[in-house]
Amino acid sequence: MNRLAVLALLLLTGCVTAQDTITGVEAEPRRRFLTFAGYQSPVLLISVNAPFHLPQHDIAVRLAEHANGSVSGSDVTYTAKAAQAKHASYRIVARFDAEQGSDTKDVCKSAFGPTPAARYADRTNLFMAFCDQAEPIAGAKVSGPKLTGLSDPNLREMLRRGMQAMFPNATNSGRAGSMGSIQVNPVPHFRLNPLDGII
Repeated sequence: MNRLAVLALLLLTGCVTAQDTITGVEAEPRRRFLTFAGYQSPVLLISVNAPFHLPQHDIAVRLAEHANGSVSGSDVTYTAKAAQAKHASYRIVARFDAEQGSDTKDVCKSAFGPTPAARYADRTNLFMAFCDQAEPIAGAKVSGPKLTGLSDPNLREMLRRGMQAMFPNATNSGRAGSMGSIQVNPVPHFRLNPLDGII
């Protein structure tokens, strides 16, 4: 291994990285869906399989605090209480240590029942999804150092990086962007309600 590769590995050790996942919905429409979901109420945030010995709801409360203000140019807020979310079918799902091969739709579905976790000794993985029920609108895979607890500053960084990857600043190209809403197979239907992202 050459010196540059070793240096790159050393620089990445302990760093938080985030990568957008492909859902068929472009950046600007994602932000419109988020604005709709957060209109006059916070957006629901759900924690799944967090590696802490606390109730998932308590962890979601902390994650919602970290999510507030994380999306540039957005004043949407977040909550762990479904009763506070006016559009509760829309939610951010934060799934810790998802199994390899899991996709964004799997993360959305994990909000509805028990799901396995793949823990690692040297890192924590966080797979985030913005969902309409079980349909993914946006997603991000985040990796960071092994978390030591709910007060670990890396938890905040991982959450914020994931939110920024899901809702990047769209380039001003003059296009509205694909809503990714029409699905052809097996029969033509709306995968997502296109009006939700426009209102």
